[in-house]
Amino acid sequence: MSIGGYFAETVNSGALLIAAPLAMIAGIVSFVSPCILPLVPGYLGYVSGLTNPTSPDNRRRVLAGVGLFILGFAAVFTLYGAAFGTLGGWLVRWQDPMIRTLGLLVILMGLV
Repeated sequence: MSIGGYFAETVNSGALLIAAPLAMIAGIVSFVSPCILPLVPGYLGYVSGLTNPTSPDNRRRVLAGVGLFILGFAAVFTLYGAAFGTLGGWLVRWQDPMIRTLGLLVILMGLV
């Protein structure tokens, strides 16, 4: 079965009708979690701060702020992923010598 056929079957089976509201609820729950909710005031302050409510350029400024904020987060987490992926690849290559060295260190510390 092709991927398109799989998606068509999923949509036609009704599973998507159950999954979409559950995904929305999961998104709301993750948004109000303690690690995300404290970011909201800073986000809103960054995006809409320093704007004049009577200025016609407000919408453009807010949209630019939202775009730059999201772009910044995306860039940081993409770079983190690339950096830790590279580090993980390097660690796998040196895994056996590191395990032996650190095991010896643990034995020596145990003797001390």
